[in-house]
Amino acid sequence: MFLKRSKQTDVVICFGRPAFFVGTLYLSCIAAVAVLLIAFMSQSQAAELRIAHCLYDCPAGSSSQNHLILRPIYALSYNTRNKVADWAAYRVTSGSIGIASSLSRAVMIDDFVEETLSAADFINAEEAGLSRAQLVPLVNFAGTPYWNDVNYMSNAVARSRNLSLGAWYGLEWSIRNLVNREREVYVLTGPIFRDTPVAASLATQIQHRVPDAFFKIVVSADNRATAFIFDQDLPVHVHHCDTTVTIDEIETATGLDFFPENPRLVLGSLDTSLGCF
Repeated sequence: MFLKRSKQTDVVICFGRPAFFVGTLYLSCIAAVAVLLIAFMSQSQAAELRIAHCLYDCPAGSSSQNHLILRPIYALSYNTRNKVADWAAYRVTSGSIGIASSLSRAVMIDDFVEETLSAADFINAEEAGLSRAQLVPLVNFAGTPYWNDVNYMSNAVARSRNLSLGAWYGLEWSIRNLVNREREVYVLTGPIFRDTPVAASLATQIQHRVPDAFFKIVVSADNRATAFIFDQDLPVHVHHCDTTVTIDEIETATGLDFFPENPRLVLGSLDTSLGCF
């Protein structure tokens, strides 16, 4: 538990690093605090907080107009102009992973962000080769009481079916295998927008941007890391290991600053653990 003292008040934040099996009291505490923070914290105020979903601090560089959303299983910075989060951060543990086959994928309206897309905006997504996907995946949190939080529209994104069935799926499978061996990893993910859009748009009159690509950075608590960029038009047969990049490349593509508290990550050191030989 972290204590933050400001000039106006003392804020007690119940986000810590205990495993998910610590019990209902801990989970209820962070859920309640998450609701309060969503309602009352601005993006700039959030920069002063230590958010446990983000190893070595959350990414810097998002617009001050973004909504910072903190939930028991993830944090994200929602961009109301693009209608997708600039980044999402979460910690996957051996206790959080579960079987999701019987769990609901029904859309949940976000009470704290009114400017999201709706389920109706994705009705004709398949005509453009897209589908409604999630930045924070359901399976990684199916073993927790808060798995349904991934169904909020603020966590939704338009992703190509080939990418979802190909390299993206392969990396997610490898992450879960890694966690089952080493107990936990931290993940940062989000969209990339090129200067000239290359991805198809959804058939909606709501202003939005479908990402042209996505980044994903996987980090262990002992400073090992591997980073990826997935283009939306990536063929389904491409292996996720063929998309590895540097964190500098992701920072250039997104304008974000990653891991401001620890610039000494050993990049590529998780390659073998993620099936990249």
